[in-house]
Amino acid sequence: MHNVKSRKKESTHGMLLSSNAELVALCDRLKNAAAFGIDTEFIGETSYTPILCLIQISIGAEVELVDPMAIDDLSPLLNLISDPAILKMCHAGEQDLAILAQRSGSRPTNVIDTQVLAGLIGLGYPLSYAKLVEYFCAVSLAKAHTYSAWDRRPLSHAQHEYAIDDVKYLSAIYAAISDRLDSLNRRPWAVAACEERCDVAARPPDPQLAYIKIKAPRSLNSLQLAVLRELCAWREQLAYEHDLPARTMLPDNVLRDIAKQLPTRAAQLNNIKEFPQRELASYAEFIVALVARLKDQPASTYPPAADEIDETPDARVFGETAWALAQTICISGHVSTALVASQADVLELAQQVRAGKPIADHKLASGWRYECLGKTLLECLTAEQSITLSCRNGVLESLTR
Repeated sequence: MHNVKSRKKESTHGMLLSSNAELVALCDRLKNAAAFGIDTEFIGETSYTPILCLIQISIGAEVELVDPMAIDDLSPLLNLISDPAILKMCHAGEQDLAILAQRSGSRPTNVIDTQVLAGLIGLGYPLSYAKLVEYFCAVSLAKAHTYSAWDRRPLSHAQHEYAIDDVKYLSAIYAAISDRLDSLNRRPWAVAACEERCDVAARPPDPQLAYIKIKAPRSLNSLQLAVLRELCAWREQLAYEHDLPARTMLPDNVLRDIAKQLPTRAAQLNNIKEFPQRELASYAEFIVALVARLKDQPASTYPPAADEIDETPDARVFGETAWALAQTICISGHVSTALVASQADVLELAQQVRAGKPIADHKLASGWRYECLGKTLLECLTAEQSITLSCRNGVLESLTR
């Protein structure tokens, strides 16, 4: 147990680096550093592409704040983000990396995410930066400016303090976690898991996959899911053209209801709850035509529906058993299950195993996920296994087969 002390209040209120020359000088220093930490502050509520407002850079406990709204050439820093020779540290950096990759057009490389690393040593996932600072550095951070107006200038003293704290402890956290990673021989897993995040950050958004982010009822059939998919892709295009967040164009629930009702006449859209009346004249005919077009397409082009999943009692028990085993395997191995796989991932694997379908393309059948979970889980699901659990004071300490 750590003695948590309050954050020190000494003044760190300084100027932002706001010129190309200042950024070049900073990057010259970063090239000679063994590693540096990075975080960003951005606003994503008012535009299709998030507005990058601030970049925080740490070298050890020293922090510099970069103003991307004043600097017209960020390439010296962006080039370092994609440089494999320089280690970068971040925390929960998926969005930060995606914004920087979009700016540079290059894939981030050699970036370590302390949130991912924490999950690989059994501390839980996703764990906040503040929790890790408290755990490893015995410092309690305030989070009052998470949703601050970062595009305003000048920044307040409190904003400066918050921004500095957000990267100040990355080096200390990484050093502490690194020792545990090495003792558990998990650095290869950490590198592979973080490289996955870099791949995702560099991948352009696919409008045809936008529908996956919408929570759709299991009652939707394949045709309805196909309509939802095309509606979401169309909404992405509209949002891009108007430079607005997609959900401000048409809410998720409106798209779900259209997909569920499959309107054949424009007047039917009047019955869609929360459909913006001002948009009916503009979009109604297009939506009706979209539904009609998809009805004429082969069913083989539709996404699979939930009713195509085996939900017999035996199949459900098999899936629940697989999920219980997955959690047990991960917990006993001091890995966060949520980092390795979702319940849906495990249930999908169980269904494929039970149906005798190929599993080679499943995320748990290869790479670091296979090593830390998939291999043992598949052995349990496909062969007779005897498992012994060892617990002490309610904590699972080991699993033996």
